[in-house]
Amino acid sequence: MNPSFSATMPSVATRDFARMLSPADDSVRSFDLLADLARDLRPGVIFPICFDALLCVRQTLRAPEVTTPHLAGAARVDPLLCARLLRRANRGRRAEPVTGVRDALTRLGADRAQRVARAVSCGQIGCARQLSHVDELSRRLWLHTLRTAAGAYVLARRLTSLDPDEAMTAGLLHDIGAFYLLDRLARRPSAAFDALDINALILEWHESVGESLLQSLGVPEVLIDAMRDHEQPRASTGMPRSLSDLVFSASVLAGGATELYDDPVCHVSQRPAPTRERFAGLLPEIEQVFGVLRRGAMQG
Repeated sequence: MNPSFSATMPSVATRDFARMLSPADDSVRSFDLLADLARDLRPGVIFPICFDALLCVRQTLRAPEVTTPHLAGAARVDPLLCARLLRRANRGRRAEPVTGVRDALTRLGADRAQRVARAVSCGQIGCARQLSHVDELSRRLWLHTLRTAAGAYVLARRLTSLDPDEAMTAGLLHDIGAFYLLDRLARRPSAAFDALDINALILEWHESVGESLLQSLGVPEVLIDAMRDHEQPRASTGMPRSLSDLVFSASVLAGGATELYDDPVCHVSQRPAPTRERFAGLLPEIEQVFGVLRRGAMQG
C-alpha cells in the first residue's frame, strides 16, 4: 500500500517523499516540492490533463450553442473539469450527493456548467503552455484514463446493478493524482528528472496524492473510496461487485501499471492478459465506448 499523503503536515511518509525528490544538485534540493503540493491542494487547484483533452473542451465551448449533452462529452474527457462540476453540483447538498457527470449537469444546468468549464479551461491553457516536453506521457495517461472509464462503464452495465454513469465517473477520476504530479514535476528544471524518474514517482505516489486531491476538491466519498489503492493487488479476481472492483478491473483492462509505466507485476490480479481473457466478450464494446469518449461525444 502506498504511504499516505498529508497535505497539511510533514509526516514520515512526506519526508520520505521529499528525500526521493532531492538529487545532489543544490538548485533542486533547495526546492521544497512537498510545500508546493500542500499549498496547491485546494478547491481551486488548476492543472492541465493533456493537449487533446484541452482541445476537445475548447472546441465544445466555442460551439454556437453549448448544450448540456455537449458539456457532458467535454466533462468526460477532462478529470479535473469532471471533479469541479461534481463539487459545484454538490455544494450545500451533502445528504444527497450526485456521483455521475449526467446527474451533476442536470442539477447545475447548462449555463452554470458552462461557466465552470470556461473557468477551468482558461486556467489550464496557461498551465499547458509550459508542459509541451511531457506531451507524450500526458497523452498516454489520458488515453489510459478514458479506457478505464469506458471499461468501468461497460462492466457496470453488463455485469452489475451499479450505476454505469457513476462507474464511468469513478474511472475517469481514478488517476487524477497522476496528472497533478506530472504537472508539478514537469515544471522543475529540465535537468532535475528524466522520464524514468517521473514515471517511478508518479507510480509510487499518484494514488495517495489523488485521494488527497479529490478530498480537497470535495468529490463525494464513494468516488474517493472507489479509486483508493487501485494499483494494489487484489485477493480475488472474480466478477466485480463494488465500485472499487470496477475501477480496479477496468484499470487493469486498460493496461494498468504494467503497460502504462512499464512496471513489472507479479500478482495475477494486476496482469492485463488474464483480465482481458476473462472479459474478452466485452472488449469490443469497451473499445467502442472508448472511441466515443475520446471524441468528446459521450452524452448519455
